[in-house]
Amino acid sequence: MTVLLGWEAAEHGGGDDAALRLAVRLARAEQSPVVVTTVVPPDPVTPVASRLDREYLQWRAALTATRQAEALTALRAAGVDDVRTAVVPASSVPAGLVEAAATYRARLLVLGAAAEAPAGRFAAGSVAERLLHSSPVALALAPRAWAADAAPTRLTCAWAGAERSAEALAATRRFADRWGVPVRLATFVPERAALLPSGTGRPTEQVVSEEWAGQVQGALDEAVANWPGPGPAPATLQARGAGWAGALAEAPWAPGDVLVVGSARPGPPGQVFVGSTATKILRAATVPLLVVPRGTPTTP
Repeated sequence: MTVLLGWEAAEHGGGDDAALRLAVRLARAEQSPVVVTTVVPPDPVTPVASRLDREYLQWRAALTATRQAEALTALRAAGVDDVRTAVVPASSVPAGLVEAAATYRARLLVLGAAAEAPAGRFAAGSVAERLLHSSPVALALAPRAWAADAAPTRLTCAWAGAERSAEALAATRRFADRWGVPVRLATFVPERAALLPSGTGRPTEQVVSEEWAGQVQGALDEAVANWPGPGPAPATLQARGAGWAGALAEAPWAPGDVLVVGSARPGPPGQVFVGSTATKILRAATVPLLVVPRGTPTTP
């Protein structure tokens, strides 16, 4: 199995190598090689007659080689000895990365954030957006300008109940077992400003939120009591704050934390497919993310 790093053949590379840094940490945790993968347009079917076209193809090939050499050098300098490169001709970058994931038996596909993402947050560009609704392997997403120099030390599973989060939790357990790290179950509760009074004199939203929080804690306690392993039972957390950003900010995060998010149940089996809640969590998170495909077996 490998860690596949999606690597753009663009001048200056967008100025952010957070995905490369994340690939280093994940390759160490997985004890797997990194495949630096660049997708390029297919060569023309007919011979290129124009001098301008030939020069463009030569420039593209030289830029691709330069960018991959930069990644190769950086990965080896960071201590990843087994690094490979791949140039995949394809009609689109997402299609080429999916093809490469199958060819190189990738367990993880690492992507960076869009250039317009705020520093410390993830926002999907066009490639990531497509793969968040089609990837056959787990996606590892690096927040923009992420620079934590730490291997994964804990996996936090975004928990929305036993039924909705069973597959995400199963994937979390498997990664945690391979990496030798503990698990935490976290439920994020975005709160809205109070609008209406209730019969108790407190805002209705507060009453409903407190009742729901009690139900959630009961479900978290049950998940811990029925923890099948491997490893010790997880810690649990309810993080409540103003909106999704506020809720995630209320959770304590350490440099080696990774947040695991599952795919939506209506999505195709065997593929990543994020729903509206997961999308909001991705945008609000300040740590690297793992998004796992639907259809992950729920038993060890």
